[in-house]
Amino acid sequence: MFGILIILLIIGISTAFGPDYNKEEIEQNIGGILIANSVYNADHQSWRYDINYKYKTENDSIYDIGNGTYDGREWDMDEQIMKYGKWGILKTGGGRRSDKLLIGHLNTQKWKGYEFTPENIERAKLWKSSNTHSFLNYCCPESYITEIENGKIELQYKFHIDENNAKEMGIRTIFYEIDIASGKPEMVKVSKPTN
Repeated sequence: MFGILIILLIIGISTAFGPDYNKEEIEQNIGGILIANSVYNADHQSWRYDINYKYKTENDSIYDIGNGTYDGREWDMDEQIMKYGKWGILKTGGGRRSDKLLIGHLNTQKWKGYEFTPENIERAKLWKSSNTHSFLNYCCPESYITEIENGKIELQYKFHIDENNAKEMGIRTIFYEIDIASGKPEMVKVSKPTN
């Protein structure tokens, strides 16, 4: 009996933190199916989903559209591709505390990923001209997309504003518009501080 318990414990430990592979097929409101092949990894402190997305059209053509990552947060497995002009837009996780958009032509392999990381936000000319000072290297800024509609993107960016007080955070709503010709999101407005 004791030997069986030891064997079960070894099997349980060896599978608890190993990769778990999954395939989800998500019906799309625009037609077709989003195929999401994921790898889930966990350790004592966090977990991570790495997902490769393919889009299967209604005529059974399959296009590789890119990948996303949900690091330390749950993946809802319910993504929907949105249409804007000739563009398909898929919101996914961009990694540690950020979101990402995959944008491309629905019936081609030509898709590109745009990550909305704190570093990318703070490199933008419009952000620099807002004269907002943050402590980018301090833990843990967040940038999540809150809304996408008709090519307009709203994102909430949370960041440190005091190097001596870790609880002092600034929050800005940042607005982007997707260029109808290129499909590239461009920052168009940074909200004023609310505090």
